[in-house]
Amino acid sequence: MKYIKKQREPKSLAKLRQTPGAKYQGPQEEWQHKLLEEQGYICAYCMARISLERDDKGKPDIGIEHYLSRKQRPDLDLDWNNMLGVCNGSFGIDSHCDKAQGRKNDQGEFIKGKQDGDAKLKVLNPRFKKLSEKVLKYSLSGEILPNTSNQQLKQQIKEDLDCILNLNDSKIRQARKNIIEHAKDRLKKKYPKGDWKIQHIDQEIIAWQSKTPDGKYKAYCQAAIWYLQDLKEKREKRITAKSSSPRKNPKI
Repeated sequence: MKYIKKQREPKSLAKLRQTPGAKYQGPQEEWQHKLLEEQGYICAYCMARISLERDDKGKPDIGIEHYLSRKQRPDLDLDWNNMLGVCNGSFGIDSHCDKAQGRKNDQGEFIKGKQDGDAKLKVLNPRFKKLSEKVLKYSLSGEILPNTSNQQLKQQIKEDLDCILNLNDSKIRQARKNIIEHAKDRLKKKYPKGDWKIQHIDQEIIAWQSKTPDGKYKAYCQAAIWYLQDLKEKREKRITAKSSSPRKNPKI
């Protein structure tokens, strides 16, 4: 999950909201295009590539998700800050993001998924960095995990990930694993001797944090950024430990 900095709403949405009795009737292409620009063409939840390209059924590869559902907060159905661009989330047992059907938590309790309309994320919110990037980490196998030592918060984040959004679905997990491997391969290709300096890793982090000239983030980019930041931290610790270790007296 990557932090989304919300921008000014589309003019057509502002105009519609001023119309007495107006309600959300479905996505408009102008709104979808604006969300794609805001988010760098990646899903607000799983970070898969989204676009206005249409699938075999003629449906665009982007949906508009209300962070607080219209069922929960009908007064926010035309609020731009409550709208996110999401992937199509595949229906059925592997559904995820705003199409997630719900799962059982570690205690065996059923937690409703986003699809139900009643589910409300307990912690995660891509509109705030401290509630998205800062509280999440990844494993080399592509699993997305809570990044906190607070047990109560950890359980809440885990339910958001595994039950409400189903972001550890096997296909998404494999996609994140692949992107971490790609980030590793990029380093190996640029510096085949393995002598990766801090500045080399920093350059790669910046590359993964940046949009391409056509305004796109790399799909699943935050998993690669986590890998590189973790690698950098380990290198820094190794350098610090090496510099602080006592030197042996030279033999006379």
